[in-house]
Amino acid sequence: MSRWTYDLTLSEALDFKGIVSRLTEDPLQIEQDGRLVVPVFINDQAYITMMEAIDGYTLRIDGSGPQAAVLTQLNRRFRLSEPNPAQHLKTTSLHAIVEQFGDERLVLDHSPFTALIRSIIHQQINLSFAHTLTERVFRTFGTVKDGIILPPTPRQLAAARREDLLALQLSGRKVDYLLGVATAAIDYDALTSADDAEIAETLIALKGVGPWTVQNVLMFGYGRPDLFPASDIGILRAFERLLGYRPTVEEATRLAEEFAPVRSHAAYLLWRSIE
Repeated sequence: MSRWTYDLTLSEALDFKGIVSRLTEDPLQIEQDGRLVVPVFINDQAYITMMEAIDGYTLRIDGSGPQAAVLTQLNRRFRLSEPNPAQHLKTTSLHAIVEQFGDERLVLDHSPFTALIRSIIHQQINLSFAHTLTERVFRTFGTVKDGIILPPTPRQLAAARREDLLALQLSGRKVDYLLGVATAAIDYDALTSADDAEIAETLIALKGVGPWTVQNVLMFGYGRPDLFPASDIGILRAFERLLGYRPTVEEATRLAEEFAPVRSHAAYLLWRSIE
């Protein structure tokens, strides 16, 4: 299939290098020759796209497949057509963090389902081991295209045998959770048009999905702008660095009120401040 190149001009500055720096902390996110490798799914077909910054306002996209559909997906995941939410945070207590990371964006996962299974795998383990387990699950049950590991679809993961998942060093409970969300009669993509409460109600009914996982999926799967995972240990550590003491979850929730209506981006900036 022939490839195409498109230069996308942005209306606001974008720190693409900073975005890539954060994304590539995950070994599944690949940078080749200064370009970010971004798989894009169109009608369950994967296309490998390369993205690089020409300057602070221009991205060069080298892709294949239907150009308009691929660009729509990249716009959605990288929030390229949305106003920079950091503008709302310049006069808050995060102003110094905005100065450093304010031109970055919170990038969405491949799909809501990918965000869901990634969040389940990451539950209650350190980040390094979480990355290792995620890579094992994706490599074993997803697809490898041109050397790039693509996440499994619900159908692919639902076909996995329990013993094969256990062999990857997942706990028995997480295996049950992953198989449960893969076989649930839920169209995760269709939930995009639902409001936050409906999505949360649907997800929380799944075994192994609690408030922390729901918040992560709403943020990184559905791109909802005003979520704040106050119980996240990284958020509490970031507040500790910012304030000089570690707040309680309840206090962190109150502190985040000044970040509305872009609390999701505030959470992203807090995470960035301790990386």
